[in-house]
Amino acid sequence: MRELSKIQNFLFRTGAVLMLLGAGTYLFESMFSNVLFAVGVVLFASMQMNATYDGRNFTVARLRRQQILGSLALVLAAVAMTAQNLGYNFYRHNEWVVCVLIGAVLQLYTAIRIPQELRKEKQQHV
Repeated sequence: MRELSKIQNFLFRTGAVLMLLGAGTYLFESMFSNVLFAVGVVLFASMQMNATYDGRNFTVARLRRQQILGSLALVLAAVAMTAQNLGYNFYRHNEWVVCVLIGAVLQLYTAIRIPQELRKEKQQHV
């Protein structure tokens, strides 16, 4: 996997913290929770898209697609949260929470498995 630069890594981590703050402040009916979450998602997902994989390992490529799917679920959650805060009638409940859960599970799974597979691939080539 292509490594992120220091600035990109900082933006990636900042996006993750902003997503967490946005989801957490939503519990307290904060007006700006959807803005925090949306900005965090944009930073997180865009920096994650920059970390590409150019290898031939099928397992890592599959995990990378799952990681991208998790990012898209988080983007969909940001859209749903914003639509609910703006009062659109088709978002009456907390549908965005389901999207966040799906995205978080995919992100957690791939964050554990991709480094394992990359270590295994590196050991096979030594």
